[in-house]
Amino acid sequence: MCMEVKVMKIDPILPIPLMAVICIGLLFLKRKGAWNYVRQIVAVLLLFTINLRILVPTDKVKVLNSNIDVVFCIDNTISMLAEDYKGDGRRIDAVKDDVADIMAEFEGARFTVMTFSDQVNYLVPFTYEQDIVIQAVDALEGQAKTTAQGTSLDLAYEGLRKLLKSSDKSDDEEDEEDIIEESEDRITVVFIISDGEITGDGKLKSFEKLAEYIDSGAVLGYGTRSGGKMRVREYALWDETSYLTYYDSGYNSVTAISKIDEGNLEQIAEDTGLFYFHMTKPKDVDEVLKTVMEDIETGEFSKSVEKRKGFAETYWIFALILAALTAYDMIVLRMRMRQEK
Repeated sequence: MCMEVKVMKIDPILPIPLMAVICIGLLFLKRKGAWNYVRQIVAVLLLFTINLRILVPTDKVKVLNSNIDVVFCIDNTISMLAEDYKGDGRRIDAVKDDVADIMAEFEGARFTVMTFSDQVNYLVPFTYEQDIVIQAVDALEGQAKTTAQGTSLDLAYEGLRKLLKSSDKSDDEEDEEDIIEESEDRITVVFIISDGEITGDGKLKSFEKLAEYIDSGAVLGYGTRSGGKMRVREYALWDETSYLTYYDSGYNSVTAISKIDEGNLEQIAEDTGLFYFHMTKPKDVDEVLKTVMEDIETGEFSKSVEKRKGFAETYWIFALILAALTAYDMIVLRMRMRQEK
């Protein structure tokens, strides 16, 4: 029998090397008097410890639950590695940042992640644990060159349809996993994330049949019309990357360029009743959240608080000690000022 043991962890506010430099600088501003300098050292150590944000395991973490289910349907094809976000940033890296921002806004919701490339993968079943979802999304690195077989948005449709309809299956049907619990009092918010590019001769199929299962959400488009080059791995386990190339009709090696297809993305948004946003900078996610949150009228959602296993903050303990030390210094300073008068 295996027992899961959680250990203490840290989540620094500022990078540790940067905070170390700041603290060393503060120590160089040496105060007069041995006792005064000792207090200064203690204060700097407390400041460094507060920045570490030490988290300890506990089974009494209070968690806010809402009746919202958030579905992330993410394009994980080679084209999402294109370097055309805010200059030469990768599309997939922008997706990772935006997903984290979206999750932070939907506090207490349940989240699930599915990806599509040449197959559909359900990475995370519905969970309240945001860390698990973020880790899964952060691990996305597109396909390797040898396994990529082109892009079809039909897979996104089929994957979402199965996910959203899974609870309607009868007991005697094959049920790969319980991906979603359908309930009239839960709100389903879907984010379809892609560059909309279809390779080959395939055409976009209608997503209209998904609309009845979706309450709100958005189609988020990444990429530019001018496009970007893609650094890809030759094999899945390789770390080394090189720009994707192909041979033209004259047998010349040409660097591949991926361009956003907003027509496809806008069509998906129209079919599903979702909003469409072209994501070109980090602040775009703010408009996405504002629009979606207004659409689903968050104030009417049911919420509850429960306790479960997780990590508890400890920084406030050190902050209280630092505040007490600062208060002591202020009292001492005032007493000296009165004596000098």
